[in-house]
Amino acid sequence: MTDISDKRTTGRRERDMNADLIRCVAVFSVLSVHFLLNSGFYYEPTSRPDIFWLCVYRSFFMSCVPMFMILTGYLMLNKTLSRRYYKGLWKTVEIYVLASVACLLFKKFALNYEVTWKTAILDILDFDAANYAWYIEMYIGLFLMIPFLNLAYHGLKSQREKQALVFTMATLTLLPKLLNIFDFRTPGWWASPSLSTKYDPLVPGFFTGMYPITYYFIGAYLREYGLKLKKWLNVVLLLAVIVVFGWYNYYRSDGGDFVWGNNSTWGGENLITAVLLFTLLLHMNVKRWPAIVREILTYISSISLGLYLISWIFDRIVYDGVLIPNVPVVAERWKFWPLVVPSVFLMSAAGSSLLSLIRYGLHAAAGRIRGATSGRNYGT
Repeated sequence: MTDISDKRTTGRRERDMNADLIRCVAVFSVLSVHFLLNSGFYYEPTSRPDIFWLCVYRSFFMSCVPMFMILTGYLMLNKTLSRRYYKGLWKTVEIYVLASVACLLFKKFALNYEVTWKTAILDILDFDAANYAWYIEMYIGLFLMIPFLNLAYHGLKSQREKQALVFTMATLTLLPKLLNIFDFRTPGWWASPSLSTKYDPLVPGFFTGMYPITYYFIGAYLREYGLKLKKWLNVVLLLAVIVVFGWYNYYRSDGGDFVWGNNSTWGGENLITAVLLFTLLLHMNVKRWPAIVREILTYISSISLGLYLISWIFDRIVYDGVLIPNVPVVAERWKFWPLVVPSVFLMSAAGSSLLSLIRYGLHAAAGRIRGATSGRNYGT
């Protein structure tokens, strides 16, 4: 597969608009999944027919974080070990710290949390200051390993060997979450699946926590070889799997509260959905879209990390301050999704834009200080 980020025009790399599109869809999907979390879906009995469609909705949007991880492998496959490479982590750290400060200020002055200098520093170091910062903790570790992961990937000689690597990682990290979810000891378990909380493992599950590396290698493989699917078949398969997975999660919950279980976290369901959606978006002819749309995609993509991190603030404002008090019946809240999620998205984008301005301002101020210091050192 040709990667347009490797082409050069007028001395500069041509921007990969499909990567921007994937990043925008992924961050919007994150906020869409958070709608279920914040609206009370997970504590609502799953006996109503409309809950089935919410399970389908969830199956689609749960591809959000896996797509980010796949995109990391897709874009960073050729990164090598160097001092310059490690400097690339600094931007992520800066955005995280600024988003953490924003969340801490909101907690202190809007939610009346007790926040001191000591607790603030400890929360930032512990990735608790920004409530959605678990991804940053994961990404820092993945970023540090990428040059070595690339050495392992490029050390394989053929496509078949690289397929074996992806298959092995998926078997170790994601297959257990698909297969180790059955109870073969309780009679009639299939008739009432939500009643069982103990499962009989079928495959080793020790390495499931390494799933980010699996997604990274999938992204690397897709960049080099792609997934050869007709677009119509890609769409049909995507629609089919989200309906099947939605039905399966609806069945597993069996009229009670939503059953999280291994079947609904970072398991094989999300791998399949994320790969199909990633491939579909990758083959969109974004270059032919109107210029204004492409500019919006590029901008949202550039602020997506801050948008994701700071969205917790606007979740609290919109859900706790508006939706829940005014729509007390959980079953009625999903009808407001077309208003709620786009509103949180736009407000989070505005907040992330402000963080970017602050970051650039701090960089400019630091540059002026360095310039003044350098001038004094040389007697100018």
